[in-house]
Amino acid sequence: MENPKKVRVLEPFIGMAVFIVAVIYIINAFNTGNWVWFLGNTVNVTPSRIIIVDHGNRTVLNPGHPDFDSLVAAAEQSLSHLNNSGIVDVGLSEQTLNDYATDSLVMELHFDNPVVFNTAARTGKPTQLLIPIDGRHADGGLVFRGDKGEWWYGAVRMADPQPLMSTLEQMGFLAAKTQPAG
Repeated sequence: MENPKKVRVLEPFIGMAVFIVAVIYIINAFNTGNWVWFLGNTVNVTPSRIIIVDHGNRTVLNPGHPDFDSLVAAAEQSLSHLNNSGIVDVGLSEQTLNDYATDSLVMELHFDNPVVFNTAARTGKPTQLLIPIDGRHADGGLVFRGDKGEWWYGAVRMADPQPLMSTLEQMGFLAAKTQPAG
């Protein structure tokens, strides 16, 4: 009678681990609609138009405006990395939107192509972002998403809003206090 060959114990465990990781990855990819959901960053964050609403006064910045390029660079830097992997459970009520229009400092970023948030949550294809600077939801670097004039429920959180806040302060929007990261 022959002796049995070496028993292979490690290979089935490695195979099972690879299978489990692949299943988790594929489920998240289908759930989010994003094959790179695990990166935790943002793509296509170059706005085509910026609107700053400062206590009822609207300032529209388009390409060619003296502050447009510096504000775009600060927004890209602040939005490029997120501090959450899902959606923050907060929405914008009619009262909050009214406050933003008259009693707060907020910034709207408008895009020609949808912004892509690489997160483990389904974030949609927003073409506009709303960032509260002073007023409700201003602390913590929240960013609300929307499209075609509608604001959606839920927000993402910037990992470091400081570059954006500093640039706004340099532009004279003094309500843009220095906010701690995340």
